[in-house]
Amino acid sequence: MRKSKVLAMVALGLAIAEVLLVLASWLLTAAIPEASMRSLLSSEGIRWFFGSFSDNLATPVLVWLLLISIAVGTLRSTGLLRVVTDLTRKLLWKKEPVKSFDFRQRFAVRLVVVELISILVLVVLLTAVPHAVLLSVTGDLFPSSFSRSLIPLICFSCCVFSISYAMMSGRMKRLSEVLHSLTVGLTDAAPWFLVYILGAQLYFSIRFVFMLG
Repeated sequence: MRKSKVLAMVALGLAIAEVLLVLASWLLTAAIPEASMRSLLSSEGIRWFFGSFSDNLATPVLVWLLLISIAVGTLRSTGLLRVVTDLTRKLLWKKEPVKSFDFRQRFAVRLVVVELISILVLVVLLTAVPHAVLLSVTGDLFPSSFSRSLIPLICFSCCVFSISYAMMSGRMKRLSEVLHSLTVGLTDAAPWFLVYILGAQLYFSIRFVFMLG
């Protein structure tokens, strides 16, 4: 509840900042015509605002936010995040897990470990061997195809681990439950998408007004 209030205040602040930027750009360009600024209320500014709105939002950050929302929601709804927390508490702090694992849960955890090792081996083969396909032309890891796909790879892996755990442990038995677990995170992250839209538009508006490229 508190997080929702904070996000609501952030969204309101971004919206107010956008309105103030529109008014300030209009007043400053009218008062100082020779200033290196552009007005968002000019014909050029209005064309830019409407014509570039979709392009301004279509950034890798939006894709990352979408994928992270799906991954986190899947981890939570399938119970895998709780399992990882319990195991971490037991291994690092020598405490017993919050609840004991039955046979199916233990088997599901072992399957997740096997999947994790398999993905790590695959990543090593695609990045660490000579002339690896995910390296850049100069052989660097950053930036490269690997670095650009790192967040999608992590999110995809988390979804695979979560669904595998839920199916093998008996937590999920129907396809509709799997679909729900893959989409519940989008509902929880909806306020973040609003904040992103307002923040991205404010950022690109500032770049337009002050001619930053």
